[in-house]
Amino acid sequence: MIGSGSLEGERYADNKCFVHSAENEFVPNEVMYYPEDGSDLNLVSYYPYAEQGIAAGESSMSVRVKTDQSNQEDYSASDFLVALQRDVQASENPIKLTYKHRFFRLKLTLNPGDGEDVQQMLAADPKLTICGFFTKSKYDFNEEEYTGFLDEENIYPAGKWKVSDGKLVGQEVILIPQDISSRYQYISLKAGGKIYTAFLPSALVLQSGKQQELQITFVSDEEVLLDAISGEIADWENTGMEETESETAHEYINISKLKFENSQVCKVMSGGRQVAEICKEFLVNPEITSQAIVAYPMKDDKTTDLSKGIVMQLIGETGKVHGGAVAWDLEKKTLNYTAGTIAAQNYLSVLADGRIVLSRAASDDVLSLTYLDDVIRDVRGGVINNYSIVKVGTQYWMKSNLEAGSYIDGEQIPSLKEMHEGAVGYIRSDVGNYFYSADVVTTHRMLPKGWEIPVWEDWTLLMSYLNDDVSTLKSGDWKPMKEGTTIAEVNNLSGFSAEPVGMCFGSYNVSEYEGKYLATGHWTMQVEYQRRCFY
Repeated sequence: MIGSGSLEGERYADNKCFVHSAENEFVPNEVMYYPEDGSDLNLVSYYPYAEQGIAAGESSMSVRVKTDQSNQEDYSASDFLVALQRDVQASENPIKLTYKHRFFRLKLTLNPGDGEDVQQMLAADPKLTICGFFTKSKYDFNEEEYTGFLDEENIYPAGKWKVSDGKLVGQEVILIPQDISSRYQYISLKAGGKIYTAFLPSALVLQSGKQQELQITFVSDEEVLLDAISGEIADWENTGMEETESETAHEYINISKLKFENSQVCKVMSGGRQVAEICKEFLVNPEITSQAIVAYPMKDDKTTDLSKGIVMQLIGETGKVHGGAVAWDLEKKTLNYTAGTIAAQNYLSVLADGRIVLSRAASDDVLSLTYLDDVIRDVRGGVINNYSIVKVGTQYWMKSNLEAGSYIDGEQIPSLKEMHEGAVGYIRSDVGNYFYSADVVTTHRMLPKGWEIPVWEDWTLLMSYLNDDVSTLKSGDWKPMKEGTTIAEVNNLSGFSAEPVGMCFGSYNVSEYEGKYLATGHWTMQVEYQRRCFY
């Protein structure tokens, strides 16, 4: 109860818990009275109850969905409801509140494909896992929006399968509204000892209070076909129809399908866990200088084992020169390469013991595999950005420039119109490039968890590995900084993709440096370098 003001102001009663009575009414745990002065109240109610509620002076609170929604209690606790009643006057009668669903519900249907029997499908009891979604967030009651997404976990849907109109229906999952990223969120289906994977389309919009039906056509000998997403009118609102494609987990990865467009690093997955890593990278040492597609196994601690790489393909090379061994010395930061003697390989498998193999025997115990683009998932407030990753030598770099107007905790970074000595903030150019001041960069609040601003030694190691060949780092249209001089070749063989977006220093404003295409600048964290341009 917040009086006639706002949530951020003084509240007449704060976060009082109401329970369901035998008379089918919600009553407070303690006796409460209307204001003696007869003033009206604005009532804000939510479910499920949280002891911390909405902090004083704020309008948002932490919300979550449970991960095991197959448990009815957890499914119910995942259904976040909100009711608002304004200008309530004192009365002896119960107050009628209409609660609205604030999360999104996805209803799941399995259609039997050609040759499949729906009763046999029911007997197999297919198990679904929803992967790649955040399970915690903050909900702003004033703005009706979500920020501060946390805890990406697997979610298990509610309900039991039953046959209806020749299909399996009855399972559903509640999700926090959030963006769908291409080749990121997916549904894993396990049936008959096999795992099938269906990626959700990026066009799917998880809207507050809405629901959609996801129709999956099942063919046990072929694939899971994610063929339609349709709306349903119920207590959750209808959202229409969305068409999409699908994929299946096989006992191999087809390298020809990896485009490396969203990232130059791919995660090979089996049953929701990473079992290998595939990189498109630039191999450089005295024995080899070539772009390559390299596969690495995983260690027991879930990190990539860079000492056991297998070269699937040397890009642009023909003949029996593929299949070489790549072993990175992480102490010396060097590459040990053993040349291959086989033709280019398009398929890899992973054995149950974690080994990567390019060919296998019928008796081998192999895993069902699919792949995901390995991206930096950056969550700031209600904005989610995915950044590509590129591996150069023993280092992993963000492939594109950061595009953030807030710190990682959601606090806004000051937006500047001019960059000058001592400025704290950023300038965003007309074409979307972000230029940050040193005092913003050195806060240690800029980057996604697990990532850091490079120190000078990182830049030195990068250039040393590439034999100081800057052309392998550059992409885009570069121009000389001085008339009559020439610029280094641009080939971007490393995939680093440094573009000449310009630099901002002194008192130059956007119009004075934007679009010059002369150079690009990067920050280091050392005090002696933090106010110098590295370009």
